[in-house]
Amino acid sequence: MAKKKVLLMGKAHSGKTSMRSIIFANYLARDTMRLSPTLDVEHHHVRFLGDLVLNLWDCGGQDAFYESYFERDRETIFRSVELLIYVFDIESDCPEKDFDHFAGVLEALEENSPDARIFVLVHKMDLVAEEERELILEDRRRLIEESCIGVGVQHFQCFGTSIWDETLYKAWSEIVTNLIPNIGVLESHLADFCRICDADEVVLFERATFLVISHAQAKSDAREIDDTQQGLITGGDDGSVASGGKDDDAGDGIASTLAGTNMEGGEDGTADETHSNSSPIHNQTGERGATSPQPPMSPGGKTDNKQSAKPANQLSAPSPTPQFDAHRFEKISNIVKQFKLSCGKAQSQFQGMDVRNSRFTAFIDAFTANTYIMVIVSNTAQNSQEWGRGVQKAATLLNIQKARSHFEQFIPRS
Repeated sequence: MAKKKVLLMGKAHSGKTSMRSIIFANYLARDTMRLSPTLDVEHHHVRFLGDLVLNLWDCGGQDAFYESYFERDRETIFRSVELLIYVFDIESDCPEKDFDHFAGVLEALEENSPDARIFVLVHKMDLVAEEERELILEDRRRLIEESCIGVGVQHFQCFGTSIWDETLYKAWSEIVTNLIPNIGVLESHLADFCRICDADEVVLFERATFLVISHAQAKSDAREIDDTQQGLITGGDDGSVASGGKDDDAGDGIASTLAGTNMEGGEDGTADETHSNSSPIHNQTGERGATSPQPPMSPGGKTDNKQSAKPANQLSAPSPTPQFDAHRFEKISNIVKQFKLSCGKAQSQFQGMDVRNSRFTAFIDAFTANTYIMVIVSNTAQNSQEWGRGVQKAATLLNIQKARSHFEQFIPRS
């Protein structure tokens, strides 16, 4: 069993414990309000992908504790570190002191664990006006880079995060992927599986956290498409996106489809599988729960009635390439994990779901002992109402079933 020491550091009240609780302890964002500040160092052993154990040191961020970290406990804290996650509060009232502490941490890390990988999270970005986030994050990244260079650190990764959206999953997916020893081999085999299934995209999620650990995408055909036909049809009633060739935006479509779906189910125990926003849910007994389309919810719980999708016949400006949502997988992680937790509260076990509209079908199913898989396949059939049913569905689910034992070699059972 592989154990990896991970330091989680940052000033007091920067959100370190909240993000850890959401990712590893299945907290909802709103539930983190009741968490108390970390005192000194809290140790947590988190199992990830079965045989990988994260020895997570959640370090309190009060000034008195930093004095102890840098002096009395310097070697204890900073030796044998595999990975540092340092959290900056974007609304800190003393950024100079924050950067002094950060520089001290980097110096101690270089002295005791020079090979440790460094991730910096600029947290609480939801408190920054949306139109200013990119500019402010870039400015903060520049200051972080200056601090790193000042102590001889050349390599780090920086993310803007918030507990209220998918950015937290994006950052932590990237972090934990760095701890998987055979990730390159896994990605290679996942690409083969994507090709064999003739899928648009295949995504692998860790079972407990639902973090993205790998994905593969079909290679687009090298074909010329007339600019007059290349304009993207965005956001029809079914939440899909049409483009030339393969449905390259299927991943975007499923995120918007799931977001517009009431994932708690209906009352009649049935589900219209051909409805664009229907997500038939398989529970432990094989029954299906009903779903009904709802307006998306804001983090505060209010219904957002703004219609972001254009009518299906409205064209945007012609574009030479499909427009991807960089956070599409993490949005799906966030949505499906919340539904998975809801199943647990109802004393049901989440097994998987099918999400289907006129453009694509997405199959989410339990895969290996420690993962879930999502396979997205475009609708290329003449009869779109039959797509994702019958032989197409059976073939995809059979491929998933037959691939399980093969992928268990790369993701060992705990």
